[in-house]
Amino acid sequence: MVSDSEMIEQRLEASAGVVPVLSLENTVLLPHSLQLLRITAPLDCQLVSDVLASGSLLAIDLQQVCSRTGSILSPGTEIRPVCLASIVSPAHLEAGHYSLLVQGHCRARSVTLLNTDTPYRTALLDLKPDYYPEEPVIHREHRQLELIEHYSRIFTDHVSEPTYFHQLHRDIELGILCDTLAGSLPLESPLQQLILAEQDVDQRSDLLLSFLKSIHRQQQRDPAAAIPSNEFSLN
Repeated sequence: MVSDSEMIEQRLEASAGVVPVLSLENTVLLPHSLQLLRITAPLDCQLVSDVLASGSLLAIDLQQVCSRTGSILSPGTEIRPVCLASIVSPAHLEAGHYSLLVQGHCRARSVTLLNTDTPYRTALLDLKPDYYPEEPVIHREHRQLELIEHYSRIFTDHVSEPTYFHQLHRDIELGILCDTLAGSLPLESPLQQLILAEQDVDQRSDLLLSFLKSIHRQQQRDPAAAIPSNEFSLN
């Protein structure tokens, strides 16, 4: 039986490793996560239309903005972390716009390809699967319990079905758990980007645990604060 990761690799190989790049404003997609998108920009709509027609994968990238001026920065040929993804539930709206549910599959590094025939960016991807050091600096089973415990402290009072958290105790790899939890957290996009960029699972779990503790401390200072929901990407 072919695993999910092998199927993704085969689909990527079918396109010679080259996929369209969809840059999102203030939105980072992580592997093993789902994200709702509203696509209205003409070039992005063309990209989505081509992806749906060909059944290809795409790379989800965080749009780079100048912190001083707020203007969008040109990606040039910069190598940067992206998430290899697929469109799992598209809806074609009026005026050619799209509502999409996209699923993240794997970390990758993109090298932007110039002088292509498409009006949008494409990239040659180098996949970056989870890396587990042979000599871990943490106790991974204990770390998984830490992450679930802190996550539950934050969200148990905000959900109607606590069974979800018990499901996280099943046999799941630490890297997948980190991405699943981080993908549902109300973290600012630069923090989500740090999670995406970290291939080392032990280091990624350190980052996530730090973020969870910070969110929990904020809740303790302001118990009435609501957990914000994820919004559509403003593309």
